[in-house]
Amino acid sequence: MITESQLLERALQFESEFAAEIQDIRAVQRRNFMRILDAIHAVHLLTSELRPSSGYGIGDGLRDKMERVFALLYGAEAALVRPQIISGTHALAIAMFGVLRPGDLLCSITGAPYDTMEEIIGIRSSHGSLAEFGITYAQCDLTILPRTQWQEQITGCCAVQKPKLVLIQRSRGYKRMRALSESDIAAMISTVKQVWPESLVLVDNCYGDLLEDREPTMDGADLLASSFMKNVGAGIVTTGGYVVGTTKAIALAATRYSSPGVGAEIGPNLGYAEMFLRGLLFAPAVMEQVLVGNLLASALLQESGFSVDPGPRSVRGDSVLRIEFASRDQLMAFARGVQECSVLDAEAMPEPGPMQGYDAEVLMAGGTLVQGSTVELSFDAPMRQPYVGYLQGGLNAWQVVQATARGIIYSRNT
Repeated sequence: MITESQLLERALQFESEFAAEIQDIRAVQRRNFMRILDAIHAVHLLTSELRPSSGYGIGDGLRDKMERVFALLYGAEAALVRPQIISGTHALAIAMFGVLRPGDLLCSITGAPYDTMEEIIGIRSSHGSLAEFGITYAQCDLTILPRTQWQEQITGCCAVQKPKLVLIQRSRGYKRMRALSESDIAAMISTVKQVWPESLVLVDNCYGDLLEDREPTMDGADLLASSFMKNVGAGIVTTGGYVVGTTKAIALAATRYSSPGVGAEIGPNLGYAEMFLRGLLFAPAVMEQVLVGNLLASALLQESGFSVDPGPRSVRGDSVLRIEFASRDQLMAFARGVQECSVLDAEAMPEPGPMQGYDAEVLMAGGTLVQGSTVELSFDAPMRQPYVGYLQGGLNAWQVVQATARGIIYSRNT
């Protein structure tokens, strides 16, 4: 029977075996750090400006400069980066409700969206959904088709009405099999703009920030949204989210964020603008650890007989590792291993339970310093067949490796 220490030793061997892939990860993050530094230098940020604002936040110069940094980093015209944006789902809702009007059509071209989006759209009934406001929805899945068939597929999907907004989800989510690379997203945006030049494209960038040295807004996306609980928060930022994009689209999103006639002009930084910048500066180093840990975990699991996606040599479109389990008990045993290697609540036993926004019980493991932070080590799974879990984050690659090794041991003993 293999031991945890033997698995950890094997992970050290994998560091040498996959040295070229690890070097590529580090090279991308070096470039990302320099892009961040260049964006900060471009706004001429001063020590004297690093102060919180309160109340309405009118004339908050630090907030405005910080948002300009994000716009430059993402190759966008404008940005809305606020502590009042609670999550990635909230950021996406702000973008959707800002742009869409009664009678408009929303079209997802990457299949069914992430579970928490279903009630926003109205796929599952919910008070205040887009469907209640007379916005219709259609979907198709380009990810399962060759690119030569994309144009025909999206034309057929929305043959009756041209969509006002097209949604692209980058991450695999609970229902997706493949996360998208930036080249995939760029090709999708190009196809949409050829077929529907006036349609806006919104990319759900959750788990996708800084994976590469290009972002979807550099390739024509009108809107891009995520939260600081994920990659750009670096485990430092304690709340907040962003929407970046064209000036017009961000102005529309801002009316939903606050109110018509006021938009982005109000909203104090409350001291978070400095935190956002600090998180951004640490994010490339953290993402290097996350991705190296993800790669080594993938190699360990694959060699141990688990089906994983992506594999250690695969292109990574998000910071999530999808793991298939033979049974519910095996999945829960792996979650126990992750919990034991977490910073907080290491003695807790993860148990599935209901969660808002999901149609099945969800098992979550990971004692994170920031509640819900998935850039810190975490593991979650909807409790339904097939039994699939999702390992993400890790402020240090070795924490990911240790959690994976322990999870493998517990799963094998189930």
